[in-house]
Amino acid sequence: MTKKFKFLLGLIFAIILTSCTNSNPEELSDLIQSPEIANPVLEGTWQVSKIEGIKTKDPISDIKIGDKLYINKNLVAINDEYAFPPTFTSKYVNLYDYLANRGYDFEKIGKDESATVVNASQGQFFARDFIQRSEDEIFFISNDNIIYLSRLSKTVEADVVDKYTNLATKERIESKSKQNTSEDTSLLLGVRERTDLSDGKQDYDYYTYYVNINPEGEVKYKKAYDIFLRGQNEYWKVRSQKSSVTELFDKIEAFPVRLENEMDKQDNINRYSFKDFDMDIRLNYADMNYISFSYTTPLFDNTITQYGVLGTNELEDNKLITIEEFTGEEDAFEQFENMVINEATSKDSKIDPNDLIIENTNFGLVRDNGAWSIQTSIYTKESQKTASSQIPVRNYIEENVSSDLFVSRDQVRNINPQEKDYKLIPNSNYLIIQTADEILFHKINDGKIDKNPFFSIPTPNPTTFISFDQQIGTNAKSLEQAFENSNTVIGGN
Repeated sequence: MTKKFKFLLGLIFAIILTSCTNSNPEELSDLIQSPEIANPVLEGTWQVSKIEGIKTKDPISDIKIGDKLYINKNLVAINDEYAFPPTFTSKYVNLYDYLANRGYDFEKIGKDESATVVNASQGQFFARDFIQRSEDEIFFISNDNIIYLSRLSKTVEADVVDKYTNLATKERIESKSKQNTSEDTSLLLGVRERTDLSDGKQDYDYYTYYVNINPEGEVKYKKAYDIFLRGQNEYWKVRSQKSSVTELFDKIEAFPVRLENEMDKQDNINRYSFKDFDMDIRLNYADMNYISFSYTTPLFDNTITQYGVLGTNELEDNKLITIEEFTGEEDAFEQFENMVINEATSKDSKIDPNDLIIENTNFGLVRDNGAWSIQTSIYTKESQKTASSQIPVRNYIEENVSSDLFVSRDQVRNINPQEKDYKLIPNSNYLIIQTADEILFHKINDGKIDKNPFFSIPTPNPTTFISFDQQIGTNAKSLEQAFENSNTVIGGN
């Protein structure tokens, strides 16, 4: 499975035995490990063998027959487009459904055909889905064209790597400081806001802040409803609204912005929504690849928090992703189950492993003070309504954009002891610090964080980040135009 933030799962457990009313999955210890990076499945040199137009018989493409694609663990490149270094994720999909969910309908694709989709990306610099139908044949879609490629070899020549190393050094490292002072930075900050009701319940609303920082450090921001996401080819929205019948947040919608005014049509409801009448849902994470949430089932008087992950473009099946699908490992659940049992019984000898309820879909992403973590809950049959043990399942997460800067949690707390979350803006010298009632923007000069923020956005309701995105330079202007054209702005400066 692909992700905006790419996940190489390293399961590390730190069990917190508490009651479910006191457990806070968003306040966890920092237990991040880096797994070794394996060679990508598509490693090698590939050559474009055929180009087909999807909408026209005469394709118009910057990519030509004979062009070469290079893939290894340090590089993905075709012509002037490259990721250095790339992040890889993969998933096994029904190919017909995968293409249909992206608006493509190919008569040559059987409805039962499956394929491996490998995503290679480096933030705003590069993002491609490569579809592998056989060991030596792949294709990808670019500007409404299907680009077919055949494998020439299973290696990439050293001189090719050297070429792109020099290019990246010149374009993305040497010029970075100059770009930082001469180009705009635009951000999309997706948030969840909580409203505490008089009956002790909570309402949740979802918004996106568009933030632009110009070279002089001047900031303008705009706020709109829903989580606004930038896809490879178009913009999407994600939202969860309360049912007027059950008064539960029992539905998630994720759809292309162009269909927003047609989301009352049954075909679109079926294709772009997830519905479970028993769930009361709270969104925790969203990008173009995954939506993660936590939920309870209050209709059954069950107060235990559970977790779920959905494919953003795959809501039509109305099914949660399993941990095997998420990790790509066939024995992931067996490992997961054994670890949970071992940790639970080591902390409480009275727990009978046979009483534990462990499900392969009960995991999700939560924000944990400057990082994303994977979390599950564990509980027994006897304590299903009254007690829950929260087990954080940590993973190494490689950010979608690399950065030469590093900011530790202690550094952030030294600047602002009231911080609850923070985010270093890659490829820039800016740091976001979130407190209980503000989103603060700080400059970083020579590796040091300015004590005083240069801008702030008030957040009167309890607010949690659930998505991040960024664009620089000309792309920043395009992002601003897309945000204004696709949303009704409800706030800003």
